[in-house]
Amino acid sequence: MSALRLENPYNPNLWSRDDVTPKHRVVVNSLWEVPVGRGKRFLSGVPGPLNHAVGAWKVAWLSSLQSGQYFTPGFSGSDPSNTNTSGGRPDRTCNGNLPPGQRGLNRWFDTSCFVVPPAGRFGNAGTNILEEPGVHSHNLSVTKRFTLTERLRLEYMAALSNVFNHPNFYAPGSNISAPGQAGVITSQHDRFSSDRSGARFVDTRLRLEF
Repeated sequence: MSALRLENPYNPNLWSRDDVTPKHRVVVNSLWEVPVGRGKRFLSGVPGPLNHAVGAWKVAWLSSLQSGQYFTPGFSGSDPSNTNTSGGRPDRTCNGNLPPGQRGLNRWFDTSCFVVPPAGRFGNAGTNILEEPGVHSHNLSVTKRFTLTERLRLEYMAALSNVFNHPNFYAPGSNISAPGQAGVITSQHDRFSSDRSGARFVDTRLRLEF
């Protein structure tokens, strides 16, 4: 008697999307050497002590803009496929992705487009058919290197992450069997998230080079 072999509904090789690659992503990275201080366009003749304060500053700007990654709706609490598995992909009766202008924290996707499949089969909803919120983050840093001796240098840096304090949210609840949770967003990025996309944060650093 051959062993029962189930299809893997989460096999990304069978579908055109994965859950880690957004459809659009733009990263802008720029560096500006402030033209102030000795040998620069402005205040080129500034005295030595003052040059240590105003000269040789660098400003870096990093912007990360991307559309949302994809996720899969699901259900729980029943085994319509009769394969000793609880839950899985639901049936899809309409698109489910709301127009951008209709998306909100309490209703990110249309949960009425998904239902538990009838007894005897798996659900027909595809993998990664819903799009979670995108990322909008701008980060700024200023640095300066101070020459202390021929061998010693001190570098100072101040970094401001998510300059405009734009909120970036994680995916909403995707389990249609959880009333009040499906389609609802309850968490946002923190300071340890990628692209430094959490709430605005300022940190400073000193580094001694020798």
